[in-house]
Amino acid sequence: MHARHVTQKLLVTVVVGGVVYLLTNVISSDDDGPWQLVLSVLCGGIVLIVQFLVSFVNQMQAVKGSVDQRFADIGKATKLFNEVEKLRDDGVPRLAENATKVVSTGPRILHDFANEEINRLAGVMEDLAALTAETPGENHDWLMTLTKCTHLSIDAISTNLVDEDFWSTEPANRYLTAQRDGINERGVTVRRLFIVKENQERAALDPICEEQRYMGIKVRVVALDQLPAHLRRGKMIDFILFDKALSYEIHPDQLGLNSSTAVNARPELVQPLSRRFEQLWEAAGDLQPPPNGLPAPGSIRSLTGSGDGADT
Repeated sequence: MHARHVTQKLLVTVVVGGVVYLLTNVISSDDDGPWQLVLSVLCGGIVLIVQFLVSFVNQMQAVKGSVDQRFADIGKATKLFNEVEKLRDDGVPRLAENATKVVSTGPRILHDFANEEINRLAGVMEDLAALTAETPGENHDWLMTLTKCTHLSIDAISTNLVDEDFWSTEPANRYLTAQRDGINERGVTVRRLFIVKENQERAALDPICEEQRYMGIKVRVVALDQLPAHLRRGKMIDFILFDKALSYEIHPDQLGLNSSTAVNARPELVQPLSRRFEQLWEAAGDLQPPPNGLPAPGSIRSLTGSGDGADT
């Protein structure tokens, strides 16, 4: 490409020199002095120099643009490095280091898989920057991670009635083990409220409740038809509150299947769920059957709907 440009410049120079020589001969046909040749060579040389100067200026502009872009890239890299420095104790540097190793080794399918995982994680981080994120289905990885990150409390409501299928699974075992570790190692308070449709369904939950209480989890069960009317209004959804600052919500579809999971740290959305849990937890406490089989004083008040004992 460079040789072709030089050839073009030389051709232009020869053409200009030839034209000048012919013009000088036409204008001064009676004078056969050497000045015509000198003038044509001089004009051709000037044209050649001008062409090289224009090319040089264009190249300098290109170099300037490249240098400016490099400095801009360096500025972005410096800013990114400063941000990563804040996370030096987290997994970000390790992620960057191993990501570069993955894309330089192994088959193409491994590179593509790594890139998709990085893009997925980047998407989650972008969503979390807005204090909320959502994923299809039930995300057990999020559930486990949030449980391990909790320092104060876990408050959970399960409205899936007698969800024996889940509590007998391996993910449930890991989930409960992580909660037990949080209780024993970090002093986390874990409360779980099961809401069933009818009172006779409570007995099926007894083994589940007994196991969880043995792990240090505070468990209560309440029947929907026992709750005061003002607490039965509105949606009954499954949610978990971590440290009373972030909610983990499971959204069912029309068939009752878990279609999506959302985490939310927006106070205007988390605080109503926290108030809702406290109200239901207190109401369920008033309705727990006493050990001696006699009705508790609070249960009569809650069942009849008189008084405000269920409110917090």
